[in-house]
Amino acid sequence: MKKVIKMVLAIVIGIIILLVLVSIVGVSSFNSNVEKEKEALFDANIKSDDKILLEDLDTLPDLVKNYLIKVGVVGKLKHCNVVFNQKGKIRDNPDKSWLQFTATQYMSSTNPGFIWKAKSLPMLIRDKSMNAKGEIKVSFLGIKNVAQFSGLEVDQSSLGRYLGELIWFPIGFLDSDISWKTIDVKSVKAIMIKGKLTLEGIFFFNQNGLIDRFETKRYRDLRLEDFIGEVGAYKNYDGLLLPESMTAIWNLKGRKFEYFKSTIVDYKITNTIH
Repeated sequence: MKKVIKMVLAIVIGIIILLVLVSIVGVSSFNSNVEKEKEALFDANIKSDDKILLEDLDTLPDLVKNYLIKVGVVGKLKHCNVVFNQKGKIRDNPDKSWLQFTATQYMSSTNPGFIWKAKSLPMLIRDKSMNAKGEIKVSFLGIKNVAQFSGLEVDQSSLGRYLGELIWFPIGFLDSDISWKTIDVKSVKAIMIKGKLTLEGIFFFNQNGLIDRFETKRYRDLRLEDFIGEVGAYKNYDGLLLPESMTAIWNLKGRKFEYFKSTIVDYKITNTIH
């Protein structure tokens, strides 16, 4: 009997060790693939140490110009990348519990787009918009993809996320593919054209001239819905005044559903010249 118990224990321990090893390999492979995508995003065709000048803002509406001055983009590198880490919580249904996550986000002013790599064990998530193409991938420990989304709706929705999250990378507001239209004394419309995609979003400013809300339409499944991004208090991150947090909200026929809350843990701007 003791021999049988020892054999069973050995088998169980062997299976556990095998699962751990497979998980380590899976996570490593997932991270390696994201690293390759990051290198493609950060592979600038323009390598320059030119800095943003005050006159670079002259064509912008006063609300946007004054905002960019206030948050500190003047004197920053025109062509740069940013890496920042986040912690937060997410859910896909108002009746479900929040899931905690940690994440790293990559953005570039030279190849406008983003990559978001998140971990909410046992799930790994990668969301991206590169060259106006979006893709969402959800993986079980990097071993098996449990969901993968792409197509025109994802392209449009990912681009909407990118535009709204320029609040965390305001240098990106100088993208020549974004045009601006003043709505009133506290709001402006941004029209962004990337490839065959055209996206509009409205930025709302508070009494201090800082953005406190972003609104656009994004796809939720296959339906266009009203999306709201509300930001928290501003703090200094690597010389930029940025919101430390953001809450993403679906406005579903007047019913607001908060589905994403994120806080910046650390933030670093890097030159495109290596």
